[in-house]
Amino acid sequence: MRRNLPGTRSRGSAASIISPALVVLLASFAASPRMVARTPWLLFPIDVRRFDHISSKFGMRRLEGHRKLHRGVDLVAPQGSWVVAAREGRVSDTGRSKTCGWYVTVEHENSWRTVYCHLRFDPRRLGIVEGLTVPAMGVVGEVGSTGHSTGPHLHFTLLDDRGHARDPLLALYTPAETLQMLKKMGLAK
Repeated sequence: MRRNLPGTRSRGSAASIISPALVVLLASFAASPRMVARTPWLLFPIDVRRFDHISSKFGMRRLEGHRKLHRGVDLVAPQGSWVVAAREGRVSDTGRSKTCGWYVTVEHENSWRTVYCHLRFDPRRLGIVEGLTVPAMGVVGEVGSTGHSTGPHLHFTLLDDRGHARDPLLALYTPAETLQMLKKMGLAK
């Protein structure tokens, strides 16, 4: 009498036993990060004329001897460069934290939030307060180096409707694409 083992089918197929190697391969594929297509819906969040480079991308990295998730992307620009809302929304939070420094959080119509960290000074000095509706490309602060920071940059975080961090580079238009859109709208030369 034949017994069904874990990973086997009872009858009806020539390949009634799934190879343990195939099970391992399928499990590793299921656990690996999936390639997600870039689908931009956010404008570039700093003055594109002053943007320099990306110093750190979203994902796992070594921080202070431990592997931690870098929950955003670091966009380098000179101190004082404008930080702008990547899409219209409502300011849901502003303040200062130990790691983020001065920050602004904007909630968008789809319930996703964008967070702008390491701002040069308290955004309330610019009139950026909770409940304020900001337009896309509206100034929400200036590039700074407050909080845990090694130099002037914007740490830009994208949170989904459940509060999970997502890779902002998959949702951002590039600086060139943003500039092209602004020119079409008559907002840049």
